[in-house]
Amino acid sequence: MSENHPTLRSDDLTPTKWGAIFYDIFEGLKLWRIWTALSWQEFRSTYRRSIFGVLWVMASFAGFIVIKLVIFTELIPTEDGQYYNAYLTVGFYLWFYIVLLVNSAPLTFVSAAGWIRVEPLPFSLYVFKNIMRELYNFGLTFFVALGALIYIGFEPSIYSLYAIPAILFYVVNAIWLKFLLDIVGARFRDLGHLVSAVTLPLLFLTPIFWLPEQMGDLMKYLWWNPFFHYLEIYRAPVVAGVFPTTSWIFVLTLFVVGWGLAIISYAQFRRRIVFWV
Repeated sequence: MSENHPTLRSDDLTPTKWGAIFYDIFEGLKLWRIWTALSWQEFRSTYRRSIFGVLWVMASFAGFIVIKLVIFTELIPTEDGQYYNAYLTVGFYLWFYIVLLVNSAPLTFVSAAGWIRVEPLPFSLYVFKNIMRELYNFGLTFFVALGALIYIGFEPSIYSLYAIPAILFYVVNAIWLKFLLDIVGARFRDLGHLVSAVTLPLLFLTPIFWLPEQMGDLMKYLWWNPFFHYLEIYRAPVVAGVFPTTSWIFVLTLFVVGWGLAIISYAQFRRRIVFWV
């Protein structure tokens, strides 16, 4: 396809302007063989010709977890050291996944510019490809986090099953996030640098190294940090054995607002994306 004819894309066949994003997603899901193959090829190419290959994902995360457990267990005394170690391990496990997902979001369409300019494929195909690639990291590091929990002797309760909906929610939530940030990031390239700059300090403003009860009155402000609630919907069932109702309400509210913004943005700017990338 020539970049002079972006109106020939398949997403323009949708009968309604506001339903364009859902039509695009539906068409992208039908091409699952393509984006799963591309995501695995892209993931493996990062470690091509290395001895350990994708095992480096697990090795690097394992080294990071071990160092953090050794240092912060000594720096932050708690009555229940096992609880804190599990809290820190699961927190870092989720943080790496969520930040990888967020930081890569503004660059999805830009990195696929060559395909977008010549192939009339649904934009969701590139979104699904990136989500799948990030799930490979999530899956591999899971075994490291599980091994760490077993090593420290932590025994999760039956309430850990409440974490399963959180995993599914991460994936569905990533769709609107990537669509929205991809569209803005294609138009304004500074967005990718801004997102990376913001997530770094948020690491220390999110309850990972520290516990919420240790912050006192400051926590009433830090409570509004979205990363805190995205961590809690998975971490609270696993570590504390509770269902985080408040955090679920928070993230579901963001989910509705985020999807609304993604629908509006895609409806207004989908035909311009090919010119922006």
